[in-house]
Amino acid sequence: MIIFTIVIPCFNEAEHIGKCLSSLNNQNFPRNQFEIIVVDNGSEDASVEISQASADRTIVYPDGKVGAVRNKGASEAKGQNLVFIDADCTMDNDWLNRALKLLSLNANTAFGGGCLLPPDASWIEKCWLLEGHEGNSLPRELIGCSIVLNRDLFEEIGGFNESMSSGEDSELSRRLKIAGNSVSLSRALNVVHWGNAKTQSAFIRRQIWHAKSYESYLRNNMGDPVFLLAGLFAALSTLGGFSLFLAPRVSILALMLALILPAILTAKRFKRVSRLPCSLSEAVNSYYLDLLYLIGRSIGLSAVLLSRL
Repeated sequence: MIIFTIVIPCFNEAEHIGKCLSSLNNQNFPRNQFEIIVVDNGSEDASVEISQASADRTIVYPDGKVGAVRNKGASEAKGQNLVFIDADCTMDNDWLNRALKLLSLNANTAFGGGCLLPPDASWIEKCWLLEGHEGNSLPRELIGCSIVLNRDLFEEIGGFNESMSSGEDSELSRRLKIAGNSVSLSRALNVVHWGNAKTQSAFIRRQIWHAKSYESYLRNNMGDPVFLLAGLFAALSTLGGFSLFLAPRVSILALMLALILPAILTAKRFKRVSRLPCSLSEAVNSYYLDLLYLIGRSIGLSAVLLSRL
């Protein structure tokens, strides 16, 4: 009997997919009771070859966005429960045992975890994935690199939204809750994320990419405080730029207000880990990352709005 099917979407992850698969194959869990399915989204590197050597099945599925890729793996699953992990993440050896214990408490609950820092984490990773006295901060919704739920529940809810380029994990989480199901986040299901953005430019590009999710459900984001902050930041920055020569005072005020917004996010992130910054440099670097975050999200949001004109 196969208890778990582990689905891994993959696109040009030759650098990390080997570590991911090794962590899965080394689980302290009967190997004949779980299967590993890699769904490759058209990689141009050695991802497919690496996957074929270590996974039970490697499906080449070049068409479709990430939600469709995850759903393709789930449609081929033989396991009673589905596990979703990203190709640039790894599990510790007892992850599946803890997942089974959680599922035994409530089969109608979707469980998820958060991300841990890799051993060689850069300052960007450390200041973005803040850790507190109790460990890492958990996300508010399910994230695609750490999800486990009963396959029947997944099929009943209709799987991931296949029209979304990103954010399909959060959207699934919200849909589960609306349908009356429980979503539980636990550090017991943490994974190590090796593919974090390690440079400022990569960080901004990632936020621009994540902002593509606004296109699919723009109206639903109106109640999201972070989305509203990104929209306000974009508006104030635009106003400040365009009024710089025509109304300097208005421009300065708008830009000053825009620069306050990242501080709100920074304070919110430190509150989530229940601690204050350890040093002035940590506080400044964390604020700077939230500024880059809003810049990236604003660029992405602006692109979405322009595409609708």
